[in-house]
Amino acid sequence: MAARRVRKTLEVVAAVIFDGGKFLICQRPADKARGLLWEFAGGKVEPGEGKEEALVRECREELGVTLKGLKPFAEVVHRYPDVVIRLTAFTAEIGLGEPQLFEHAAMKWIYPSEAREYNFCAADVVVAKKICDMYLRSGKHNKKLGKKGEKAAAKYLKRKGCKILCRNLKTPFAEVDIVAKTGDVLIFCEVKTRTSAFYGAPSEAVGARRTARYRRAAEYYLQNLKEEYTLRFDVIEILGGEINHIENAF
Repeated sequence: MAARRVRKTLEVVAAVIFDGGKFLICQRPADKARGLLWEFAGGKVEPGEGKEEALVRECREELGVTLKGLKPFAEVVHRYPDVVIRLTAFTAEIGLGEPQLFEHAAMKWIYPSEAREYNFCAADVVVAKKICDMYLRSGKHNKKLGKKGEKAAAKYLKRKGCKILCRNLKTPFAEVDIVAKTGDVLIFCEVKTRTSAFYGAPSEAVGARRTARYRRAAEYYLQNLKEEYTLRFDVIEILGGEINHIENAF
């Protein structure tokens, strides 16, 4: 029987460095393992070092900066083919210095909504997703983004010749984003907006419960109308500013 290969386990630390709404990511050199993938600055914890101490040292060596305000953020264990990584990520700010490329191929400050555009090392993907989760849970962000998307969708429908009858129609069953009319067709439109596809297409968020409530909301709205209309339920998804209009979505 062949001997079982034992992979080395490394204790590693990483810095999630924020500056305003952006955070810093670094690209690994082409000649290293997982070359040209993106990661968070940091490195191995040396014998006798604490994690925070190691992270401050690594960022000074890699980026030429001194960190401050370190706070535990995430812990990840990932098994690469050649090594097992035990990664501890800390949020931090730069206390002194400007980031420089002493070891990495490139660096970028990105918004959480842009994370999907970059190929991260597998262990760092978990950290990046946690950042995005925090960003997407922000009620202020979601409300602002939703209103912007609804405004863009209404303009789009007008350009197609539709008349906007109502926006944010409140009923006992659901709030309908847009009610529009074209000829004898009454359109009940759900608008879903995302800045990136990190969590899939916006239209995927329109589930069966939501569509059922939209149908009941439409019936409620029709009670006060005298004209006869053909009903249509559309979804307008806006991804990164691009509009995709799905007619008869449900």
